[in-house]
Amino acid sequence: MSLETYGWLARNVLAGFVITRPPWWKDLAEREGHAPQTWDGPVPIAAVEKLLCSWQPVVSSLYDEDMKIVTTHKLIRASDDKSQLGIVGADAATHTYGDWLVGTVKECVRPYELEISSVGLLRNRAQGWIQIERPATAVGPDGIRFSPYVTLSTSLDASLASQINQNTQMTVCDNTLNITRGQGVAFKHTSNSGSRLGTYRGVMSAILRGENDFKAILESLLADQVSDTRFSRFLEAFVPIKDDDAPAKRTRSERRRQEITTLYRNDARVEGWKGTAFGVVQAVNTHAQHVSQLRNTTGIELSDTDLRAMRNYSQRLAVTKGESADQATIRILASV
Repeated sequence: MSLETYGWLARNVLAGFVITRPPWWKDLAEREGHAPQTWDGPVPIAAVEKLLCSWQPVVSSLYDEDMKIVTTHKLIRASDDKSQLGIVGADAATHTYGDWLVGTVKECVRPYELEISSVGLLRNRAQGWIQIERPATAVGPDGIRFSPYVTLSTSLDASLASQINQNTQMTVCDNTLNITRGQGVAFKHTSNSGSRLGTYRGVMSAILRGENDFKAILESLLADQVSDTRFSRFLEAFVPIKDDDAPAKRTRSERRRQEITTLYRNDARVEGWKGTAFGVVQAVNTHAQHVSQLRNTTGIELSDTDLRAMRNYSQRLAVTKGESADQATIRILASV
């Protein structure tokens, strides 16, 4: 969980294609008096370079209480305001935003085929990302509009490996769906990881396959009929309640079942596909991203809205290992 608020997002996130795909936090930030940085078309590379490359990470020595240099770790600071970005191991490689993010986009992305849709910084600028996608929103079966995208991300404090991951965003509700076979790569900040930059850039072709994969699975989910009885069995398997559950746990599980059911039957983001497997996936995904209980582990007071915004952004940067949450929903539904 990171600590940013809507003010931070307005200053440190660049959002493109906002006419057809506005970020869901944009209106909320404006209500608080902030001015989000948005574009009707793609995010210009000049704006990307200003945000990510107008300053550099600088390595500084650390000293112990006797003013002796610490040899096991080093300090990473920002060149412009000298702010501390993190303390990393002495052998950790610095994956700069200029090389691993901006440089990769410049080398691998052809304008007008794939373009920059969002860029941002988290954790006091210690984490950064660039998201690229097709300029036009794709249209799948049943007229469902979606945007396959690839996110490149890295960190300066070694909290996040240098990653490329592929996901799909549903235009109707800004949900991020991960229903296809995971495609991505992650390189930790090891001492020799700089030599892997070429391999990292080679993964960028994943988005060209991702759109067709998503459409095929979407078709199968829409064709898979779900009766009321089957939906009830799914909830029992997805949110199990045991006889010996503590009262508080039982209450939480019952509430979760009811919230998912309400989304499935009555929510505008879901109800159009009620009675299909896709409707079930959409209900569970919408609950996870927009309704589920939040835990504030930051140590400071933040609103639920800010916590949810930062949790969802952070989750988009992660390369899924093994089965994704959406794939688990599909598996459980198929078993009932």
